[in-house]
Amino acid sequence: MSRHVLITGANSGIGLEMARALAHQGDHVIIASRDLAKSQAAVNDVCANQPQAHIEAMTLDLARFDDIDRFADELLARMPTIDVLILNAGLYTNGTRALDNGLEAMIGIMHVGHFRLTDKLLEGVRRSDAGRIIVTASVAHRVGKIRTQTFKKPSAHWLALFAYGQAKLANIMFTRELARRLADTPITVNCFHPGAVATGIWAELPGPIARLMGRILVTPKQGADTGIWLANSDEGAKVSGGYFINRKVRATADQARDTDSASKLWEYTESLMNRS
Repeated sequence: MSRHVLITGANSGIGLEMARALAHQGDHVIIASRDLAKSQAAVNDVCANQPQAHIEAMTLDLARFDDIDRFADELLARMPTIDVLILNAGLYTNGTRALDNGLEAMIGIMHVGHFRLTDKLLEGVRRSDAGRIIVTASVAHRVGKIRTQTFKKPSAHWLALFAYGQAKLANIMFTRELARRLADTPITVNCFHPGAVATGIWAELPGPIARLMGRILVTPKQGADTGIWLANSDEGAKVSGGYFINRKVRATADQARDTDSASKLWEYTESLMNRS
């Protein structure tokens, strides 16, 4: 049976590979990103190799709350039931910077933007018989620490890597708290580390670091494997709140397992959206 799938940040990299795989098996896939032209080119590429693929592109700017709300309304009108929601959009900035809403870009897009999007789309996931929410996390969460005072003070991070690590730590804490809140439903919520993937996310790394990373990067297809598995497998559907690497549940940093910290982060994120 064809399922309804939304993937953010899927016009390149592992997001595109997940979209390609799910569309190939017959799912109705919508990819969403800020750059509609690039997303449409990705859709055309998928369809060139899979003419029967049911895949579409929509515009979504996760840096803007008003655009998230607009997108959610349009998506639910087009796709009332969401069987698989994949929160994949990511970025790494060379130096920290603020979004128009004042949030540091990496925490603002990867955590707060996805938080608001999920809140707006949850009614669609609830309509599925067995909805799945999948978050692209990272082993880089181990260098992160949640310091809410930095969310609106980008300069408080003396290395962009720590801001990235904080955002990815927030992704895992969000995954676990959402899984806890949905424990009495058939919805599962899991996250995964794709590996160090050769994608555009690293475009802003300084040259010497980029060359070093190039020696250890895996392909987007390899990086997408666990995400596709979580979207499809019976085994993945038996777990909720898990952090996966290579299709296996793995341990996380201590703060990522702290239920009280996750609950406080959830409440703080809600307050940010209400203030902005």
